[in-house]
Amino acid sequence: MVVYTLKLGQGFQSNCYVLENDNKEAIAFDIGGDAGEFMEFLHQNDITLKKILLTHGHFDHIMGVSEVAAKTGAEVFIHKEDEDMLSSTTLNLSSFMGDAGFKAVSEYTTVVDGQTIDFSGVPVKVLHTPGHTRGSVCYICENKIFSGDTLFKRSIGRTDFPGGSYSEIMNSLAKIKSLYKSGEDFEVFPGHESLTTLSAEISGNMYMKEA
Repeated sequence: MVVYTLKLGQGFQSNCYVLENDNKEAIAFDIGGDAGEFMEFLHQNDITLKKILLTHGHFDHIMGVSEVAAKTGAEVFIHKEDEDMLSSTTLNLSSFMGDAGFKAVSEYTTVVDGQTIDFSGVPVKVLHTPGHTRGSVCYICENKIFSGDTLFKRSIGRTDFPGGSYSEIMNSLAKIKSLYKSGEDFEVFPGHESLTTLSAEISGNMYMKEA
């Protein structure tokens, strides 16, 4: 499978990842910006979007979801603790940006820790990792971790927003850390900035060292 990275959202440059299989089907992780730009990417690459998996409900990760879901018919997934962010501009923080054209997402499926989402026969596991938000999750597919704003390269997500908790994110980091086994490394695809690996974060991220 191939992973494409799109930088969406003016100012915030949130990462949107598109995971494509050999049949030109795909799932997207977070669509935080211009739906038009995202749709153009699908058309140019002749990709059929099947699902949209959200790592959490902050506006810079969900701004384009409503329009893309309507145009593609893709099913939207979010953890039940963050589902209210799909309709509340206060909870998803877009109200602090003048709402920024946010459109509520009305149709979605909630997920829980340990759940598996099927992607054309390939399992995508949900790992509940609260701390940045109550419903933050990582998605694990084969040797890839889509970590949202829980784990960044050499850093972690903020915990000073409503629903954030430093102690919870440290527990979540320990949970992610426990996935690593010698010789079984993971690629990490964070919500912002550049890609990394789990082994690199275990050895070089001060927060992971403390977790």
